[in-house]
Amino acid sequence: MLPVFYPCSVPAIDFFTDKDVIWQASNNEYFKYTDQDTTSLGKNDHPVELEAKEISAILGSLKIREEDNNAAEKEFKAVFSTQQTNMLSQYLAKGLRSAKPNQDIIFAMEKSVDRYFGLKPNRFFVAGRVFYKDNKLNIIIGDYDRLRNDAYESAYDPTHTGIVRYHFDHGKRLKNSRFTQTIISIDGVENKQLNNTRRSDWLVIDVNVALKAYDQMIRTRKNEEMAEKRKELREVLGSEETGHDEDEHEALRRKVEQLEQELQSGRSQQAETGTTNAGKPATTTAAPATGHAPAETSLEQRLKVLKSLLDQGLVSEEIYNAKVKELLDENL
Repeated sequence: MLPVFYPCSVPAIDFFTDKDVIWQASNNEYFKYTDQDTTSLGKNDHPVELEAKEISAILGSLKIREEDNNAAEKEFKAVFSTQQTNMLSQYLAKGLRSAKPNQDIIFAMEKSVDRYFGLKPNRFFVAGRVFYKDNKLNIIIGDYDRLRNDAYESAYDPTHTGIVRYHFDHGKRLKNSRFTQTIISIDGVENKQLNNTRRSDWLVIDVNVALKAYDQMIRTRKNEEMAEKRKELREVLGSEETGHDEDEHEALRRKVEQLEQELQSGRSQQAETGTTNAGKPATTTAAPATGHAPAETSLEQRLKVLKSLLDQGLVSEEIYNAKVKELLDENL
């Protein structure tokens, strides 16, 4: 039965020398230099200096749209796990600093996905190829979410000494890999167009453009959060308060004004930089709050808002209890 699995895994034979290795944890987890898979498209622009934190921000923003026929909405998941993103950003930045024009970087990483009912987590591999060309970072995804074959490894390597090596598809310039998912990205990240064909597996990243888009995305999210917080506070302060601590009410009103000033300051900064909507991710579905609360808010909603503000320390327990009693008296 064992020969059936031979194409996917074999005992480890290391064809890489120490000088080729950027980082390696096992036979199946590594970052290494390798010769370009083809020179027909020209040599790479290596070496190049890129910041790890910049690579991390861009790769961490990439999502895959997953369609579930039983779900009302499409769901999105990160292309790379947080650990994989950290490893990619660290070792690609390190590798690209010393890469030669005729070298690519290939990688293979593992991730664990928890399962229900206390079952052992599934383990998956992702592998790919990276190079810098025409002032852009190129990432070709080969194997993606490839399930680790624990049963075969136990049979071939019962002592678990790590002799099993998987043959990974690191992706190629002139041949599509099996990765066909649609990646939702920010501005500055595009799919490679080669021979009038869009390559789902090949990402071309203009780092400077993508970083500006990422910064804009973060500002947009912050503004939306502040607008939502302002809305919650205004809902609590929507009716005149009597018989409570006026100092605490005034503090809440000042908090609303502070949030409004921060919102206005954020808009001014965006106007000065001239960036508009560059980093709005396709995964964002909620529009920014307008500041106009509904004419009437349900009792349940207002009680939830009050509880949220109490948990965050924005209102005292005394005001919380008094406001809850007032709402219950009005509605029950």
